[in-house]
Amino acid sequence: MLFAIIDGDDVGNKIESHLLADDVVGFVQTSKMISLAVETVAGRAAQVPGVAVISSGGDSILLQLSEESFSHLRDALATLQQPGRFTFSVGIGGTLRESFIALRMAKSSGKCKIATYPER
Repeated sequence: MLFAIIDGDDVGNKIESHLLADDVVGFVQTSKMISLAVETVAGRAAQVPGVAVISSGGDSILLQLSEESFSHLRDALATLQQPGRFTFSVGIGGTLRESFIALRMAKSSGKCKIATYPER
């Protein structure tokens, strides 16, 4: 069994820019866009056989998946990236800790990536 952590890229910066600009409308629009994007990603992941959504909130999703579903999940997630609008990074590993390490690897190597720990 594997775990995958999906986390939105630069979401905090997008939200904070509206807060600092005192832009309520922009804040609400961006929040709604992020929520919809996360719901879409979680919904698509749940459609992949062997994948279960354990938790979804904010700009993060936690999945549990079988080894056999890894490549199918990777392919499904790749089609959902929206550069310039909403991208996410993914860390996949055999434990939550390994998944988090992989997520940090994905984020620190340019974001909008899927990383595994150990590397595959």
